[in-house]
Amino acid sequence: MVLNADFVTKVLGTRRIYDGRVLNVRVDDVELPNGHRSTFEIIEHGGGVCIVAQPGGDSIVLVRQYRPAIGSYLLEVPAGKLERGEDPAQCAVRELREETGYRCERIRKAWSFYTAPGFCSELLHLFVAEGLSRGEASPEENEAIDVEVVPVVHALKMVDRGEIIDAKTEIALAFVKLRL
Repeated sequence: MVLNADFVTKVLGTRRIYDGRVLNVRVDDVELPNGHRSTFEIIEHGGGVCIVAQPGGDSIVLVRQYRPAIGSYLLEVPAGKLERGEDPAQCAVRELREETGYRCERIRKAWSFYTAPGFCSELLHLFVAEGLSRGEASPEENEAIDVEVVPVVHALKMVDRGEIIDAKTEIALAFVKLRL
């Protein structure tokens, strides 16, 4: 879709609210193309990676970990935050090894997607890890992770039943389903 050149939003001002280790928060005052003015709260995030790791063609590596923001455990594909200036492919290899212990011979980029573009700049890069071998996981101090290898068919049913409700994992499983 091509937008009309007159369809422009002007940022009139920005206020920094918070600068943190993982994210920053700002408030933008904007003038919309229709002339109305509005305020938007924006979370700035450096982005991250998520990884499809299939030790066998019919299974997928998932991690179960506690997510304080929702006060619950989630079953997810391995994932992690990009460090400043880090190459996404190298980040994917690192996160796979740290969270699951799996090493890969090759890493291939599949898709990229914004997680919540209505208020957040986080861009996730989905990678496929190939040529897997098991190893020892080394999660960060603030991570308690259980690794589970789940049949893909079972994981897809878990999505249908509302047992897997993590968006990046649902996107990764959709990718796997398209490849089946």
